[in-house]
Amino acid sequence: MKLSQVSLSEVKDFCGISDDDSDTLIQDIIMPAAASFIREYTGLTAEQADALEDLTLPYLVMIDEMYTSRDYAVTKDKLNPYVKTVLDMHSVNYL
Repeated sequence: MKLSQVSLSEVKDFCGISDDDSDTLIQDIIMPAAASFIREYTGLTAEQADALEDLTLPYLVMIDEMYTSRDYAVTKDKLNPYVKTVLDMHSVNYL
């Protein structure tokens, strides 16, 4: 599955979210932020990232961490090891 094909419903299933209270937060803020982070981290364009189906699971993991922790970008100085490994495999910006 491509990143662009991941629906709000699938995100909520993955994260174990059953209510609709956070739909706007997830769909309008967290999902785009996770996709942007993947693109910035790897240096891939949106089209290149979308073509790599193995980025879908790290995308979902990042969304879950951003939603459940809500402090992911502020207090965490390290990525989830699985997410880091997959993103590193596709990095084209070696700065």
